[in-house]
Amino acid sequence: MNQAELSTRLGVPVHVHQRIPNTTDRLRRLAHDGAPHGTVVVASELTAARGRTGSAWSAPAGGLWTSTLIRPEFAADHVGRLTFAAGVAVADTVSEFGVGAGLKWPNDLLVNGEKLAGILTESVHDGVPVAGKPVDEVFPGESVGLDYVMLGVGINANVDADDVAADRAVTSLREQTGHDVDRSALLVRFHEHLLDRCAQAESADGFAAVLDDYRALSETLGHRVRVERRGQASIEGVARDVTETGALVVESDEESVSVTEGECRRLRRQSLDGEEN
Repeated sequence: MNQAELSTRLGVPVHVHQRIPNTTDRLRRLAHDGAPHGTVVVASELTAARGRTGSAWSAPAGGLWTSTLIRPEFAADHVGRLTFAAGVAVADTVSEFGVGAGLKWPNDLLVNGEKLAGILTESVHDGVPVAGKPVDEVFPGESVGLDYVMLGVGINANVDADDVAADRAVTSLREQTGHDVDRSALLVRFHEHLLDRCAQAESADGFAAVLDDYRALSETLGHRVRVERRGQASIEGVARDVTETGALVVESDEESVSVTEGECRRLRRQSLDGEEN
């Protein structure tokens, strides 16, 4: 990918790397130095990629591993809107490359149950980074400012599924289409969709439309799920909705719970002996 050409096409600084530890740390330094809204760091391979819970994962050569700087003009407690916007933007993008995908709460893009892409939203508030949780949980009862947001998105583009270390089955655009995709074209279309969806999410009406599109693409809502939470009891029930802050509303036999973090798995119907099938 040609850095100068991409910067010209997108109208923002684009920093292209063949192989770096991860794109988020590089973008954080650029943001600290005053990089403008829309600045993007992209790499072909990551050597120290991090997931939503801080766990390491592999990002082999041939993928599209990106972090994009967003400087939104809304209150800090609206950051959750951008995760929805990013998910819909990725789905918008891959559909143009002939791949229909759905969204799994909180941050995965799936094709026939196999992971195609993942999203990590990290916001910085008064100099403090926050990833994976609503702002009001990290700063309960406090009024904090929003410095900027980094949207990390990894798309399995021209990679072999066997090379991607993950805790679930994975797929790639190459596997789905039968050929390599132009990663520069993929980046351009993704970046355009991402900024459009983030801008749409700025207003209440626009975000309502983003949420409608998210719900239509959801692979989670309407299904029985189990959410495993760190340090807390798991929640099992039917996923009914998502909230504006990004929480998943799970209706169990006893109550309705808004879950803000955790590993969500869809449950199959149970047989008479209680086994999932």
